Amino acid sequence: MNNTTRSISLPLLAGDLLVLLIFVIIGQLDHGMSITGALPSLIATTLALALPWAIIAWLMGVLRLPGDRTAAAWLGRVAAAWLIAAPLGLILRALWRGQASIILIFMIVALGLGGLFVLVWRAAVYWWVQRRALGAEA
Repeated sequence: MNNTTRSISLPLLAGDLLVLLIFVIIGQLDHGMSITGALPSLIATTLALALPWAIIAWLMGVLRLPGDRTAAAWLGRVAAAWLIAAPLGLILRALWRGQASIILIFMIVALGLGGLFVLVWRAAVYWWVQRRALGAEA
């Protein structure tokens, strides 16, 4: 693969990490955990999801702006990366916490709702990139 394939958009990655942080905060609040009281858990859970996401997204080429890809192609690739990275993140979280298993509903929520968070953010990025491209052509 060439440098273009492996290039990274740092603002895109930062947005991804922010979206994952928001997802974890909402999850902790839903479980009655205070943000400040559960700060170590917040950081560990966010890192457990962010590390595999960053690696898988980079390997799959979705840490760069969509360029001339269609929305379906770019967002489909993002979804595929999430479906690989999220289970790895949950496994990493379980290992860090010394858990022998992952509760099925936790996996389903992380895959579904976490994926929705990432896809909504990425759809907004796609819209913005396409809008800027159309403005540059005018």
